[in-house]
Amino acid sequence: MRISMASGSEDRTYSGVVVCRHEVQESFRVDGRMARRLVDVGDRVHEGQVLATLDENDLRLSMESALAEQRAAKSNKEQALTDEKRYATLLSRQVVSQAEFDTWHLAADEAKGRLERAERTLDLARNRLAYARLLSSAGGVVTKVSAEAGQVVSPGQAVVSVAKDGELEVAVDIPESQIRSIEDFPAEVTLWSKSEGRYRAVLREIAPAADPVTRTYALRYSLREADSCVRLGMTATVHLSNPASTPTARVPARALFNQGDGLGLWAVDPETGRLSFRHVAVERYTDRDACVRGELADGDVIVVAGAHKLDQEMEVRLAASSEEAAAR
Repeated sequence: MRISMASGSEDRTYSGVVVCRHEVQESFRVDGRMARRLVDVGDRVHEGQVLATLDENDLRLSMESALAEQRAAKSNKEQALTDEKRYATLLSRQVVSQAEFDTWHLAADEAKGRLERAERTLDLARNRLAYARLLSSAGGVVTKVSAEAGQVVSPGQAVVSVAKDGELEVAVDIPESQIRSIEDFPAEVTLWSKSEGRYRAVLREIAPAADPVTRTYALRYSLREADSCVRLGMTATVHLSNPASTPTARVPARALFNQGDGLGLWAVDPETGRLSFRHVAVERYTDRDACVRGELADGDVIVVAGAHKLDQEMEVRLAASSEEAAAR
């Protein structure tokens, strides 16, 4: 066959899924029994919206106890300051000793510290009571609920997952053999639910380590021009194009032969029928063909069958069908 050198491009496709760039797992900051869950999967929420609430009885009792302690500490401080002032007057008249005044002065300082501690405890109790209402940290859509009313939850346990409004991405897994230099590949995304149209994608993130089970790397491609047709969870296909800088020829894979000094092809001089071995390198394989580059030129005639029976400088005769194929 007569080969044709072409500067094509290597296209790769990978299946992925549309995800949001930021997803928050909203959780309570205190433990307790969940009283109500006010949202379901698919609901849109805004920042500050109540997602769920806890039973407030125990938290309210703690706050009332802290409030009572704060009132007692405040009264104790007033009493201690009054006693200190009284003993200061007696000290100025030399009725009491300096040691007695110091005792009451220290008691006043202790009362001040007790009041400050009680006020901080009251603030913490009020905060814990406020934490009984789970508020959305950002606007978005609910993608998952992990707890129901009546369930006892712990601090930090995920209750509702919210996908934040903003940039969408496509998450794909790339084999480790093809991860090298993938940053330079232009990328486009198509949706399975929308056959026409492509979206420009930009590589944003490459996982630093491969998955221990699948041995693939997780990549994130940003869809900065996504329209209303792109929705979370949709199946997408990422198309990567690697413009080849070196012209390649597509030949049948069976034409490749290795004499022990590297892979190559048998080229035939159309005039003399003399064979010469041309070393090549394989860019990629398809089902039955291979795209090769190396010691080849556009229009060269190569042997596509029986390569293992030939030798250097051997002369072959082109059959009529072969000559017509070479001419084509």
